[in-house]
Amino acid sequence: MMAAGTPGTQAGEWIVACLCAQWCGICRGWREAFRDLALQSQQLLPAARWLWVDVESQSDALGEFEPENFPVLAVQRGSRLLYCAALPQQAGNWRRMVQSLGALDEEQAQRWAAQLQALGLDLRRLHDEAD
Repeated sequence: MMAAGTPGTQAGEWIVACLCAQWCGICRGWREAFRDLALQSQQLLPAARWLWVDVESQSDALGEFEPENFPVLAVQRGSRLLYCAALPQQAGNWRRMVQSLGALDEEQAQRWAAQLQALGLDLRRLHDEAD
C-alpha cells in the first residue's frame, strides 16, 4: 500500500497494519481513509510500512489470531507487537495511537510488547493487499 522504506523489516523498523475482512462493509468503507491516513502520517513514523490486511486471505500468516471486531489497528516495531486492538474508524484516533506508540522509549516498548506476546502475532509475515 503505502510503504516508506523497504519491504523487509529490520530490528527497529515499524509496521502499521489495518486488519480487516473483505466481507466487512465497515472495513471496505474505511479502506480509503486508512490509505489517506498512511500518506499523511509518514512524518509520524517515516520508515513505517503501512499494510492493509484481509485476515481471511492471510489466515496462515496470522496463526491463531482471530479478531473479534473490525477494523483492528496493529503496530509493530521490529519483532515487538506494541498494539493490536479494534478501534473506531476515525483517522484522528488512529493517528494519535500511532503517534503515541512512536514516542515510546525502549523500556516502555518492552512493557507494551510483553502484554501482547501471548497473541503470537508477527506482522512481518503479512503482506499488503491495498489494491
